[in-house]
Amino acid sequence: MGKRMKEAIKRYYQIQEKNRLGGGIKHIERQHSRGKLTARERIEILVDPGSFNELGSFVGTTSIRIDGRIPDAPCDGAIIGTARVNGRLIMVHASDFTVLGGSTGAQHLVKFARPLEMAAQWGIPMVNLLDSSGGRLGYQDVALAGVDWHFRLESLYSGVIPQITVLMGPCIAGGAYLPTLCDFLLMSRVSANMWLGGPRQTQAATSEIIDRNIGGADYHMQFSGSCDAVGEDDEKTIIKCRELLGYLPQNYREKPPKWEITDAANREVENLMDIVPDAFDRTYDMHDVIEQLVDDGEYFEIKDEYARNLITCFARFNGEVVGLVANNPEYPGSILEINSCDKYYRFLQILDAYNIPLVNLVDTPPVVPGETEEAKGLIRHVGKIVDVYATTTVPKISIVLREAYADAGSLIMGGLKSMGADLTYAWPIARFAVEASQLDYRKIYGKGIEQDAYEAYLNRSREKVDVYDAALSWTAQIIDEIILPKDTRIKIIEALNITRNKKERIPARSKIHGSSPV
Repeated sequence: MGKRMKEAIKRYYQIQEKNRLGGGIKHIERQHSRGKLTARERIEILVDPGSFNELGSFVGTTSIRIDGRIPDAPCDGAIIGTARVNGRLIMVHASDFTVLGGSTGAQHLVKFARPLEMAAQWGIPMVNLLDSSGGRLGYQDVALAGVDWHFRLESLYSGVIPQITVLMGPCIAGGAYLPTLCDFLLMSRVSANMWLGGPRQTQAATSEIIDRNIGGADYHMQFSGSCDAVGEDDEKTIIKCRELLGYLPQNYREKPPKWEITDAANREVENLMDIVPDAFDRTYDMHDVIEQLVDDGEYFEIKDEYARNLITCFARFNGEVVGLVANNPEYPGSILEINSCDKYYRFLQILDAYNIPLVNLVDTPPVVPGETEEAKGLIRHVGKIVDVYATTTVPKISIVLREAYADAGSLIMGGLKSMGADLTYAWPIARFAVEASQLDYRKIYGKGIEQDAYEAYLNRSREKVDVYDAALSWTAQIIDEIILPKDTRIKIIEALNITRNKKERIPARSKIHGSSPV
C-alpha cells in the first residue's frame, strides 16, 4: 500500500469517527436529557441489525453565516441510507438535532429530497425520522433551502411508495407540511410538536398565548386528526413504525406481504354472539369483535383516539393484509359525522393506492343530523366517501352485523351492493332502513301535515327491513348471503380468496383521478 492510499484511508476513518458523533458529546448529552434519542440511535432501533447502508456520510455544509463564518456541521445534520426492516428494503432519512438543531440548509435538503426520488425509482418505502428546528435562518442559503422541491416530490410520489414520518422533535411553520403530506405520521408523546405557528410565532403575530401542548402528539391525535399513531417515547414510536411497515407493500405495483399463517382459516368464532347484543339499543365495543376475527387477535389501528365512533386498522386474515373499517357503537352509537368521514376517506385512499383489500364491519344508524354538522359541510364530507368508495378498485367485502341505515350504513359502509361492494354478507339479526328514528313526525310537525305525506314518506322512512325480507329479492342487491355469526371469519377469508385476482378499471377516465367533493 502506497503512502497516498495510507493517508487517504486514515483521513477516511477520521472523518467517519467525527461524523458519528454528530454535534459532539455535549449536544448528545443534551439530547438525552430531553428524553430524546440521537439520529443514529433512532436508525438502529428502526432497522434490522447491521443492515444500514449509509449514503452521503462525507457531506459537510455549504451554509455560510451572514457574518461570513462557516459552521462545523457533520453530514449537514442529515443521515440517510438504505436499510432493511423485517428483511425488506427501505430508504431512511434522519435529521440530527445535535447538528445546528437539525436545521435545514441546502445540503441537508438535498439529502432529504433526493433519497425520496431514489426510493420512488427503486420502489421502496421512504421513512423520515424527523427532529428539526426548521429552516436554517441567518445563513446565506436560498430562502426556503429548497423545501418547496421536497413538497412537490412528496406529492408526486404519493401513492407510488409508502411515505412515513416519525416525528420526534419540533416541526414548525412551512416544515409542518412535510409530515402531513406523507401517507402516515407517527408522533412521540415525549418529544414531538407540530405547529403552523408555534407559541412564540403565534404570540408575535396575534398576541394570542397558546400552550405548548397545543401541537403535541395527543393534540394532533385527538383534535386535529393529523397524527396516525402515538408512541410513549422515541423508541416505542419507532417500533410502531416497524410494525406498520409490515402491513404495507413496497410500492403501488405490489401487494402487501403475506405473512406466515399462524391462525386456522376454518376457525369458528362462537363467542361473537356473546359480544354483540341482539337488542339494537344496547352498545358494545367493536374492538372486541375485531380481536376475535383477525389472525391471532392482532391489528394496527390508525387514528385510534380520533373520531372513535369509526375504527380504521390494518389486520390479517389467513396471513393476508386487509384494511378494516368498522363502526363502533360504543362511541357514540356509531353515528358518522365529519371527523369520522375524513378519517374513513383518507384510509380508503391509502388502501386503494397500495392494493389492500377493504373489509367493512357495519353496524350504524345514519350520519348525524343537526345544524352544527350541516354548517361544517357534512354533505360534502359524506360525498367524498361516496366518491372514493365507488371508485376504489380493490376487493371490497362487507359484513352487516346489526344495522345498516341510509347513507351511513347502506352507502358508504358497503351495505348496498350497487355501490361497488364485491361481496356483502349479513347476520340473521341484521336489518336495513332509511333512518333509525322511531318518532311520530305528526307530533313534531303538528296537525298541519298532510296525511298522505305521513304515510307515503315520513312513516315509511322509519320502517325497518328484516334481513330475510331483503334476501327474498335478489334484484334488490342488498346482500349476497345471510351468514351465521360464528362463520364470519371463515366467510371473510373465503371472500378474500374469491376476489384475489379482481381487476377493475374506472371507465371513461384517462387521468388518474376524478374531482371529489372537497
